Amino acid sequence: MSQLVDLVRKILVKHTDPNTKTPEVILLGWSNNETISEHLSRYVFASKLIYGVVLDVASGTCYGSSILKRCSASKLVVSVDLDVDLLKYGRMIYGVNCVCADATHLPFKDKCFDSVISLETLEHIEDQKAFLGSIKRVLKSEGMFILSTPNKMYSSPLLPRPLNPYHIKEYYLGTLLKLLNSQGFRVNSIYGGKKVKRLELMRRILGSILKFLFNKSSIKAYLVDDFYYFILHLARTTRKYAEATTLMDPDPNMVKHWKLKTASNIVPCQYFIIIAKPLNCG
Repeated sequence: MSQLVDLVRKILVKHTDPNTKTPEVILLGWSNNETISEHLSRYVFASKLIYGVVLDVASGTCYGSSILKRCSASKLVVSVDLDVDLLKYGRMIYGVNCVCADATHLPFKDKCFDSVISLETLEHIEDQKAFLGSIKRVLKSEGMFILSTPNKMYSSPLLPRPLNPYHIKEYYLGTLLKLLNSQGFRVNSIYGGKKVKRLELMRRILGSILKFLFNKSSIKAYLVDDFYYFILHLARTTRKYAEATTLMDPDPNMVKHWKLKTASNIVPCQYFIIIAKPLNCG
């Protein structure tokens, strides 16, 4: 038990955002339950599509790999991450098969996986083309690639760089599809996650511009969100319809995904889930 406690402490020190004081990695019991629900929902969605020998790229603490390995269609699930401490945690808690490796240089033979999953990873990678090329190399000709990544129209609209300091590059839907096609993937299906109302999308665009301006000064960008939620809470209290605070357990069914039939850049969702196959498949 003491070994696990020390490991959790080490992970939290290494991966906690100094501004928001929240873990950047998903650690059940420490991360916000709404955030956990969102991440679990993506893995539950992916678990309904995977089959055969499965690779979970940038698995983090391996909570998602534990969902994938319980799927009857999966024969073997391998978790890959660059952080050895996260993999130690995954092996101790979930008993998963772990390999410590760089996602841009996967240490596996060509065409050895039936399914490759990489959720909320692309935006963190410096060399994204090498990352996609490495995945395509280890994926079988008829294999399935499931990718999720933030919708730039929601996360950092109109800005040259992502607002999230941990993100290297984010994509609008159109440019994301072009990137995948240029790297040898044929997109079969596109899904949206967490619907956003048009008014909220407009607020995000305005807030994004304000954060960009604040980033050029000494004001921390995350304070824009803090101020917004303070005003929203104040308005609700004033109007006497503030909701009572309730405890919520993580719920993987909380977030619904719907199929998109457009390649437009203006899509009212917080993130995309892309199902693709190698272009050379029949």
